[in-house]
Amino acid sequence: MKSSKILAPIFLSLLALTGASSASAQAVIDTLDNGNLSVTGMRPRSGCTVLFNPQGKRLQNGRSCNSRDISEAQSAIDTYLREQGSPTHENSDSARRGLTLICYGEGRKPSVESRTGYEWSDRRHRFVRRDRIEASTADFDSEVQVEVRNQKGKIHLTGKLVPPIHAGGKDGWWNLDDLKITSDQITGRYRLNGLNKPRVTIDRRSGQIAIDGIERFRGICDSGDWNSRNRF
Repeated sequence: MKSSKILAPIFLSLLALTGASSASAQAVIDTLDNGNLSVTGMRPRSGCTVLFNPQGKRLQNGRSCNSRDISEAQSAIDTYLREQGSPTHENSDSARRGLTLICYGEGRKPSVESRTGYEWSDRRHRFVRRDRIEASTADFDSEVQVEVRNQKGKIHLTGKLVPPIHAGGKDGWWNLDDLKITSDQITGRYRLNGLNKPRVTIDRRSGQIAIDGIERFRGICDSGDWNSRNRF
Protein backbone atom coordinates (compact mmCIF):
# COMPACT_ATOMS: atom_id res chain seq x y z
CA MET A 1 0.00 0.00 0.00
CA LYS A 2 1.34 3.41 -0.99
CA SER A 3 0.47 6.06 1.52
CA SER A 4 0.93 9.77 0.97
CA LYS A 5 -0.51 12.64 2.94
CA ILE A 6 -2.92 14.48 0.65
CA LEU A 7 -4.72 16.86 2.93
CA ALA A 8 -3.23 19.11 5.58
CA PRO A 9 -4.43 17.89 8.99
CA ILE A 10 -7.99 18.87 9.71
CA PHE A 11 -8.43 19.55 13.41
CA LEU A 12 -11.67 18.25 14.80
CA SER A 13 -12.97 18.78 18.31
CA LEU A 14 -14.09 15.39 19.59
CA LEU A 15 -15.63 14.52 22.92
CA ALA A 16 -13.54 12.31 25.17
CA LEU A 17 -14.95 8.88 25.97
CA THR A 18 -15.64 9.97 29.54
CA GLY A 19 -17.81 12.82 28.31
CA ALA A 20 -16.19 15.10 30.87
CA SER A 21 -13.56 16.72 28.63
CA SER A 22 -12.76 17.27 24.97
CA ALA A 23 -9.70 16.22 22.98
CA SER A 24 -8.23 17.55 19.75
CA ALA A 25 -7.63 15.01 16.98
CA GLN A 26 -6.43 15.09 13.40
CA ALA A 27 -8.28 13.54 10.47
CA VAL A 28 -5.56 12.44 8.01
CA ILE A 29 -6.38 11.41 4.43
CA ASP A 30 -4.08 8.94 2.66
CA THR A 31 -4.22 7.66 -0.90
CA LEU A 32 -3.94 3.95 -1.66
CA ASP A 33 -2.42 2.19 -4.66
CA ASN A 34 -5.84 1.61 -6.24
CA GLY A 35 -6.82 5.28 -5.94
CA ASN A 36 -9.13 4.85 -2.96
CA LEU A 37 -8.82 7.17 0.05
CA SER A 38 -8.47 6.20 3.70
CA VAL A 39 -9.19 8.48 6.65
CA THR A 40 -7.73 7.93 10.11
CA GLY A 41 -7.15 9.89 13.32
CA MET A 42 -10.69 11.07 14.02
CA ARG A 43 -10.34 9.80 17.61
CA PRO A 44 -7.00 9.40 19.43
CA ARG A 45 -5.82 5.78 19.67
CA SER A 46 -9.15 4.41 18.41
CA GLY A 47 -7.64 2.62 15.42
CA CYS A 48 -10.63 3.64 13.31
CA THR A 49 -10.08 3.70 9.52
CA VAL A 50 -12.76 4.68 7.00
CA LEU A 51 -12.28 3.82 3.31
CA PHE A 52 -13.70 5.93 0.44
CA ASN A 53 -13.61 5.72 -3.33
CA PRO A 54 -12.00 8.59 -5.34
CA GLN A 55 -15.40 10.33 -5.60
CA GLY A 56 -15.80 10.39 -1.81
CA LYS A 57 -18.36 7.60 -1.39
CA ARG A 58 -17.80 5.47 1.69
CA LEU A 59 -16.83 1.88 0.89
CA GLN A 60 -16.24 0.41 4.35
CA ASN A 61 -15.07 1.21 7.87
CA GLY A 62 -13.32 -0.60 10.69
CA ARG A 63 -15.17 -2.19 13.60
CA SER A 64 -13.73 0.34 16.01
CA CYS A 65 -15.42 3.23 14.17
CA ASN A 66 -18.54 4.75 15.67
CA SER A 67 -21.11 6.88 13.85
CA ARG A 68 -19.37 10.12 14.85
CA ASP A 69 -16.05 8.86 13.43
CA ILE A 70 -17.73 8.04 10.12
CA SER A 71 -19.44 11.44 9.96
CA GLU A 72 -16.18 13.29 10.69
CA ALA A 73 -14.34 11.22 8.08
CA GLN A 74 -17.00 11.99 5.46
CA SER A 75 -16.78 15.72 6.24
CA ALA A 76 -12.99 15.62 5.84
CA ILE A 77 -13.27 13.83 2.48
CA ASP A 78 -15.91 16.27 1.20
CA THR A 79 -13.75 19.24 2.22
CA TYR A 80 -10.74 17.76 0.45
CA LEU A 81 -12.64 17.06 -2.78
CA ARG A 82 -14.12 20.56 -2.85
CA GLU A 83 -10.67 22.09 -2.41
CA GLN A 84 -9.36 19.93 -5.25
CA GLY A 85 -12.27 20.89 -7.53
CA SER A 86 -13.40 17.24 -7.70
CA PRO A 87 -17.04 16.13 -7.56
CA THR A 88 -18.09 15.11 -4.04
CA HIS A 89 -20.16 12.02 -3.36
CA GLU A 90 -23.24 14.22 -2.90
CA ASN A 91 -22.92 15.89 -6.30
CA SER A 92 -22.04 12.60 -8.02
CA ASP A 93 -25.09 10.94 -6.46
CA SER A 94 -27.37 13.81 -7.49
CA ALA A 95 -26.17 13.46 -11.09
CA ARG A 96 -26.88 9.72 -11.00
CA ARG A 97 -30.30 10.13 -9.37
CA GLY A 98 -31.31 12.94 -11.68
CA LEU A 99 -31.27 16.69 -11.89
CA THR A 100 -33.91 18.86 -13.55
CA LEU A 101 -33.25 22.56 -14.07
CA ILE A 102 -35.62 25.25 -15.34
CA CYS A 103 -33.82 28.32 -16.65
CA TYR A 104 -35.19 31.70 -17.67
CA GLY A 105 -33.31 34.46 -19.41
CA GLU A 106 -32.59 36.55 -22.46
CA GLY A 107 -30.89 35.71 -25.72
CA ARG A 108 -29.70 37.24 -28.93
CA LYS A 109 -29.75 35.78 -32.42
CA PRO A 110 -28.80 36.91 -35.94
CA SER A 111 -31.65 38.46 -37.86
CA VAL A 112 -32.42 40.37 -41.04
CA GLU A 113 -34.53 43.48 -41.41
CA SER A 114 -36.30 44.94 -44.42
CA ARG A 115 -35.83 48.68 -44.58
CA THR A 116 -37.48 51.18 -46.89
CA GLY A 117 -35.93 54.50 -47.82
CA TYR A 118 -35.38 56.97 -50.64
CA GLU A 119 -32.26 57.27 -52.77
CA TRP A 120 -31.26 59.73 -55.47
CA SER A 121 -31.58 58.32 -58.99
CA ASP A 122 -29.22 59.85 -61.54
CA ARG A 123 -31.28 58.31 -64.32
CA ARG A 124 -34.58 59.76 -63.15
CA HIS A 125 -33.11 62.90 -61.61
CA ARG A 126 -35.16 62.52 -58.45
CA PHE A 127 -35.39 60.54 -55.20
CA VAL A 128 -36.94 57.12 -55.65
CA ARG A 129 -38.09 54.52 -53.15
CA ARG A 130 -35.71 51.62 -52.41
CA ASP A 131 -36.28 48.45 -50.34
CA ARG A 132 -33.20 46.77 -48.89
CA ILE A 133 -32.37 43.89 -46.58
CA GLU A 134 -29.91 44.49 -43.72
CA ALA A 135 -28.28 42.08 -41.28
CA SER A 136 -28.98 42.76 -37.62
CA THR A 137 -29.49 41.03 -34.27
CA ALA A 138 -32.71 40.45 -32.35
CA ASP A 139 -33.17 40.10 -28.58
CA PHE A 140 -35.64 37.64 -27.12
CA ASP A 141 -36.83 36.03 -23.89
CA SER A 142 -36.84 32.27 -23.61
CA GLU A 143 -37.07 29.27 -21.28
CA VAL A 144 -34.59 26.39 -21.22
CA GLN A 145 -34.83 23.08 -19.36
CA VAL A 146 -31.90 20.78 -18.62
CA GLU A 147 -32.13 17.20 -17.39
CA VAL A 148 -29.28 14.99 -16.18
CA ARG A 149 -29.85 11.27 -15.57
CA ASN A 150 -27.22 8.57 -15.04
CA GLN A 151 -24.41 10.81 -16.27
CA LYS A 152 -26.34 11.62 -19.46
CA GLY A 153 -27.97 14.94 -20.22
CA LYS A 154 -30.42 16.63 -22.54
CA ILE A 155 -31.69 20.16 -23.08
CA HIS A 156 -35.14 21.44 -24.06
CA LEU A 157 -35.25 24.59 -26.19
CA THR A 158 -38.10 26.93 -26.95
CA GLY A 159 -38.82 29.94 -29.12
CA LYS A 160 -36.02 31.62 -31.00
CA LEU A 161 -33.35 29.31 -29.56
CA VAL A 162 -34.56 26.83 -32.20
CA PRO A 163 -33.48 28.01 -35.67
CA PRO A 164 -35.71 27.41 -38.72
CA ILE A 165 -33.22 24.85 -40.06
CA HIS A 166 -32.34 22.29 -37.41
CA ALA A 167 -31.98 18.56 -36.92
CA GLY A 168 -31.45 15.96 -34.22
CA GLY A 169 -34.04 17.13 -31.72
CA LYS A 170 -37.00 15.08 -30.54
CA ASP A 171 -40.06 16.85 -29.09
CA GLY A 172 -37.89 19.91 -28.48
CA TRP A 173 -35.14 17.94 -26.67
CA TRP A 174 -31.51 17.68 -27.76
CA ASN A 175 -28.91 15.35 -26.26
CA LEU A 176 -25.95 16.97 -24.50
CA ASP A 177 -22.65 15.65 -25.83
CA ASP A 178 -19.28 15.91 -24.06
CA LEU A 179 -21.18 16.19 -20.77
CA LYS A 180 -18.97 17.01 -17.79
CA ILE A 181 -20.28 17.33 -14.23
CA THR A 182 -18.21 18.65 -11.33
CA SER A 183 -19.12 20.03 -7.93
CA ASP A 184 -19.12 23.56 -9.38
CA GLN A 185 -20.09 23.26 -13.04
CA ILE A 186 -22.04 21.38 -15.70
CA THR A 187 -20.90 21.70 -19.32
CA GLY A 188 -21.86 20.09 -22.62
CA ARG A 189 -22.74 20.67 -26.27
CA TYR A 190 -25.77 19.96 -28.45
CA ARG A 191 -26.05 19.82 -32.23
CA LEU A 192 -28.69 21.97 -33.91
CA ASN A 193 -27.18 21.49 -37.37
CA GLY A 194 -23.82 21.02 -39.04
CA LEU A 195 -22.77 24.62 -38.46
CA ASN A 196 -24.40 25.30 -35.12
CA LYS A 197 -23.21 23.29 -32.10
CA PRO A 198 -23.81 25.53 -29.08
CA ARG A 199 -21.90 25.07 -25.85
CA VAL A 200 -23.81 25.01 -22.53
CA THR A 201 -22.15 26.13 -19.29
CA ILE A 202 -24.01 26.04 -15.96
CA ASP A 203 -22.53 27.39 -12.73
CA ARG A 204 -23.87 25.14 -9.96
CA ARG A 205 -23.21 27.69 -7.22
CA SER A 206 -24.72 30.82 -8.77
CA GLY A 207 -27.26 29.03 -10.99
CA GLN A 208 -26.21 31.01 -14.07
CA ILE A 209 -26.49 29.37 -17.49
CA ALA A 210 -24.73 30.46 -20.68
CA ILE A 211 -25.42 29.08 -24.17
CA ASP A 212 -22.93 30.12 -26.84
CA GLY A 213 -23.58 29.31 -30.49
CA ILE A 214 -25.04 31.23 -33.40
CA GLU A 215 -27.79 32.02 -30.90
CA ARG A 216 -26.61 33.26 -27.48
CA PHE A 217 -28.52 32.93 -24.22
CA ARG A 218 -27.93 34.01 -20.62
CA GLY A 219 -30.19 33.08 -17.74
CA ILE A 220 -30.70 31.76 -14.20
CA CYS A 221 -31.63 28.16 -13.34
CA ASP A 222 -33.53 26.72 -10.38
CA SER A 223 -34.17 23.13 -9.35
CA GLY A 224 -36.43 23.61 -6.32
CA ASP A 225 -33.94 22.01 -3.89
CA TRP A 226 -33.46 24.77 -1.31
CA ASN A 227 -31.71 22.60 1.29
CA SER A 228 -28.29 22.33 -0.33
CA ARG A 229 -25.52 24.92 -0.14
CA ASN A 230 -25.42 25.08 -3.92
CA ARG A 231 -28.47 26.20 -5.89
CA PHE A 232 -28.55 22.62 -7.28
